[in-house]
Amino acid sequence: MTWWDRQTAHQQLPIAAGLASKRGSQFMRYAGNDHGFAAWLLVADTLALRHPGVSILDLSDWNWREAYDRGETPGSALRQAMACNDTFGLWPGRDT
Repeated sequence: MTWWDRQTAHQQLPIAAGLASKRGSQFMRYAGNDHGFAAWLLVADTLALRHPGVSILDLSDWNWREAYDRGETPGSALRQAMACNDTFGLWPGRDT
């Protein structure tokens, strides 16, 4: 069961709406039209834009697909990506 499958219909609805947007379409392309992975990326990106204010696509060489396939949550994967990033790994106030 994927991360997307574990989300309730109430959780899926706004994410699906986000995927239908121009911003969401970039994640659909990045995910090779894998709806569940694209939704997961969109959530991770939304969290990243809130703090520290960058897109996940701005983080260097992080294997998002591998994290998704391992069953990590978008937030957990984002924290790991930021910790491994040369610029954001030392970001003040970063949650570990």
